[in-house]
Amino acid sequence: MTTTKPIAKTPQTRVERYVTNLSDPVRRAECQGLLEMFARVTDLPAAIWGTSKVGYGRYKYELEGGFKSEFMMTGFEPGKRWLTVYLSPDYEDFAEVLARVGKHERHKSCIRIKALKDVDLGALEELVKLGLASTAHNYQTSEL
Repeated sequence: MTTTKPIAKTPQTRVERYVTNLSDPVRRAECQGLLEMFARVTDLPAAIWGTSKVGYGRYKYELEGGFKSEFMMTGFEPGKRWLTVYLSPDYEDFAEVLARVGKHERHKSCIRIKALKDVDLGALEELVKLGLASTAHNYQTSEL
């Protein structure tokens, strides 16, 4: 009698489970694409920040008045209305690349995109690379 061993299923990480469980199929597909892009660009492990942000790396910062904290070096957050891409605090310095990204809104250290189909993914990837390099140059960073 021949016995069959069950095929081992590769366990999903917390981040992969989070993205797989997004209810909107379009947003889920966009985020799966972003997971691939961020993995390729950052070479850092993904982690969940808070309840809904997918982040890569971390950096320490201090605000006026002495408040100290940490935040992800880069990442994204899938919202119902917006897909938020977190960049470096000085991302406004990358005006030429921002102009090529396409439809987006600028905020403090992030941009908001309604749909990935509305942006130039090559320019977005370049923007993430520039942000990572800038953050690594200007702040104390770590992988996790």
